[in-house]
Amino acid sequence: MKHLTLDDIKIKKPDFESSKIPKGQLIVSWMIEWIKHSIDCGIADFGDFIPPKEELASFLEVSPATIQNSIRQVKNLGYFSSKQSLGTYINDFYSNQIKTQDELYHGNIAQCKIKKIVLDSNIKLNEPILSIRELSRLSDISQNTIRFALLNLAQEGYLEKVRLKGNKHAWIYKKEFHLTKEELINGIKDENFTLTHQLVDKIQNYIEKTYKQGDKIHPNATFSAMFSVSIKTINDAMKILNARKIILSRRGRYGTVYLGKKENLKSEYVTSERKKISQNQNYFYSWQKTLEHLKKHIIENYETGDKIAPIRELAKILNVSPNTIRRALSDLFQSGHLISQRGKSGGIFIIEMPQAQQDAYKWLALNPKAIKLN
Repeated sequence: MKHLTLDDIKIKKPDFESSKIPKGQLIVSWMIEWIKHSIDCGIADFGDFIPPKEELASFLEVSPATIQNSIRQVKNLGYFSSKQSLGTYINDFYSNQIKTQDELYHGNIAQCKIKKIVLDSNIKLNEPILSIRELSRLSDISQNTIRFALLNLAQEGYLEKVRLKGNKHAWIYKKEFHLTKEELINGIKDENFTLTHQLVDKIQNYIEKTYKQGDKIHPNATFSAMFSVSIKTINDAMKILNARKIILSRRGRYGTVYLGKKENLKSEYVTSERKKISQNQNYFYSWQKTLEHLKKHIIENYETGDKIAPIRELAKILNVSPNTIRRALSDLFQSGHLISQRGKSGGIFIIEMPQAQQDAYKWLALNPKAIKLN
């Protein structure tokens, strides 16, 4: 087992300029070709770590985010795995045991559901399929996961990504979908067979083996890296564990506390912990509230196409931390309302105005004597 360097890459870089294939999809194909060539030529072996994503991004002259997304897709195809604090290493992709039924990726589940939706919608070949937002709504899977699944299906030749006006794209149905028996059972029929529900039990088992009652557990970002999933997926899993009273999420430096196993959990302990929170409203963290304030601020001060204020300025306006603003913005990025662009004239731009929740009615108590009727 060793760490590969850029000098170990012995194939040509992908040709972004002459290729009509989207950049991310081209990088995925290039990575698979690079790994297979390195294994076949004896340059690399299974278990070797690939160069850091920052180095690969510099080598290919793309952003680290593009490389990270491509690595995640190659992972979903079974060529890579990750180890916390060590990096991404090469899987034994020639083995028939790359993926077991227990390890079915959330991307595979999303692909199954996309196939089912397209087949049920009677979409014909060479026609565009439903939008990412609509696929997300119908499948109950995040838009980000749907994007990865669509890229994987394009890699397999089922779809083709076509650029429309501006930054918009459409996915064209190019090769007929077929659902296997396993996909129907694990990806479609079992609605609980989603990444979040799979993760909940795994995270709970890890927490119960690692911590004692009252211990502060890892932050969500650490769990995200540990299980190679998005922060949003971890947040959703943690909400379920909070509802199960396995953990108690608290604001900022207080972190999340392990309440203990259900059979050993005393209601007095949970009550006392929650009482601490009720005594100090700022003790509890709720980025959702900031998200609604941010939506309202955008609606009242900007129009579609406008560039919004920088993160630190928004933090001052809404009187919250920059990290809280980043978390709220990430939700608007994933929902397709905002887009981030790099460069001198870059920034965060509105591509679709968000919809804020309706404000609750506010009732005023008035003294009838103080009201003068005309």
